[in-house]
Amino acid sequence: MATIASLGARLTLAALVGLGGVALPSLVTPPAAQAYTSRVNLYLVREQGESFETLVQRSEIIARAAVQRSFDADVLMTDVIVTVIGDNQGISVPILTVPVSRSEWQLRPDVPQWANYFEAARALVYDVESAAP
Repeated sequence: MATIASLGARLTLAALVGLGGVALPSLVTPPAAQAYTSRVNLYLVREQGESFETLVQRSEIIARAAVQRSFDADVLMTDVIVTVIGDNQGISVPILTVPVSRSEWQLRPDVPQWANYFEAARALVYDVESAAP
């Protein structure tokens, strides 16, 4: 009876050692990093009498904060795309978009460096101004 229990223990030990040789590398190897992108849309209401240039400056300020917050919130985040949409009397148009990687942002955390500006937004803002009574 003791030899059967001893044999069972040896077989169990052999199986664990044998499987451990296969399972051990998967336990030691870290999981592959997953790269992903955060997309943030921000809406900014144009103040009465505010110039387009001032609206763009405010857009840059909130875009900078959003990019930084996105990278701070998740260490695995590799890229961020922030779009600032301006609203003027019910008309919403994109003002700028900032697509930037973490490494680019760490080298130069400067919105104008990475931003794409939508100049067509200027015409829509002025159209609304000229249509006002």
